[in-house]
Amino acid sequence: MLSLVWVLSACGMLVTPPPTPTAWPTTTPTPRPTATLVPGAFFTPIPPTPTLTPTLTPTPVVHIVEQGDTLLGIALEYGVTVDALVQANNLDISQYLRIGQALIIPLGQEEETSDMGIAVPAGNLILATPTPLPLEIAGVALYQTPVGGVWCMGEVVNTTAAPVTNMQVQVTLLAADGTPLVSSVALAAADYLAPDARAPFAVLFKTPPAGYTEARVTLLRGETVSAITAGFTPLDVMQTAGVVSGPQYRVTGQLLNASGAGVRRVTVVVTLYDREGKVNGFRQLTFDGNKVLPAGQSQEFKVLLTPQGIEVPAAFQVLAWGVR
Repeated sequence: MLSLVWVLSACGMLVTPPPTPTAWPTTTPTPRPTATLVPGAFFTPIPPTPTLTPTLTPTPVVHIVEQGDTLLGIALEYGVTVDALVQANNLDISQYLRIGQALIIPLGQEEETSDMGIAVPAGNLILATPTPLPLEIAGVALYQTPVGGVWCMGEVVNTTAAPVTNMQVQVTLLAADGTPLVSSVALAAADYLAPDARAPFAVLFKTPPAGYTEARVTLLRGETVSAITAGFTPLDVMQTAGVVSGPQYRVTGQLLNASGAGVRRVTVVVTLYDREGKVNGFRQLTFDGNKVLPAGQSQEFKVLLTPQGIEVPAAFQVLAWGVR
């Protein structure tokens, strides 16, 4: 079971008219929340997590699908878009990847690195599902950047009784009268999301349109774990602690592999929250993909990340998983 640890802070300032401090909100999030702009918010970039930069070659690169592979994972590994993978391999929307399947990797496409240390292929898209699972959206907020852009951050909540994967949302900036102005899509930062767990997402509008006042978030995709993604294994998170470190926030702890098999490609996602339960920062960190965490053993982790806005984080969550 994933551990959820909240760290409360007595200082900080709400970015809306400050109400009397209350306990962590317990209201059920709505499926399509909107977020209003946080005035005066700021964002300080942190060093990006090292990612693979493929070398261009005239020889086609082929990836053989292994257990636990997903389109998103393969795209991030080679620095290409998921949409390009789909088109290059003529993938069928109704079929899953197969173990042993050979995929042509269309190298030479642009890759972007988000300020949260997550490598995101440009035009990050995946195939749409006709009917996403009944997941919920929560903790949505908007934050201005120093150069005139705006971040929309929030999280997907797994309200089903089974783990889910491939969660995709669409963020739309709205005018005061509700008119849609611009939209973008993003994948939640979790390959494996257990029941009742939460996975953060973020969309950056570098040049938002004039006149926007809020954002609407819609769930586009969310599916059950299939045979190809069954290798994802949740890790227990223990002995966590969060402290302010200058303008940043540091979270440390231990990961325990309580499953019966070793895992590799261990990934940790830390999400920060303000006193209203809104997401105000997150970062994803993946350890050496070739290093195996044996069954029954643990390893330490340390994640340094920068919160949005001017308020010290009031709580944090840690997700962790590996691939068998």
